[in-house]
Amino acid sequence: MTEERFWAIIDEARGGSYASASPESLKQLLSHLPDSEVSAFGHMFYEKLCELNFWQLWAAGYIIVGGMGDDHFHYFRSWILGKGKDLFDLAMKDPDAIGPLIDNRDVDNELLEYVAVEIMEERGGSDPRDLNDRHPDDEPRGEAFDEDDLATVCPKLAAQFG
Repeated sequence: MTEERFWAIIDEARGGSYASASPESLKQLLSHLPDSEVSAFGHMFYEKLCELNFWQLWAAGYIIVGGMGDDHFHYFRSWILGKGKDLFDLAMKDPDAIGPLIDNRDVDNELLEYVAVEIMEERGGSDPRDLNDRHPDDEPRGEAFDEDDLATVCPKLAAQFG
């Protein structure tokens, strides 16, 4: 699956709006695809979660929500993926700049990650997450943040949400 195809599926599941893709709409789209494409989509989703696993992004989520543990950071990254390529690219480049794209503090889309997994399970296929060499909950990249210094890690977000 190409990146272009991956993001096109996410965009279609979003319904062309800036809403996050819903698990239901994504399942409807993926259900019509062959196993190989569903598995490739699930694999790429998991890889994208891994790419988003870095401390500065966790600090951004922590500021937006007002605190963020391991699980919520994972679900925050699923939410970012569900919002599409523009937010993903901005989050990768400059997490402190995502504030204007946040419409509320509900930045959790846990179930989106499991859509391809569930479809493959229903079809008797392999879990697409098993194709990955890394895990999205491995130690984040970069320098860990201190909760007392969040305003220095993401000053724009701290001003907006702090």
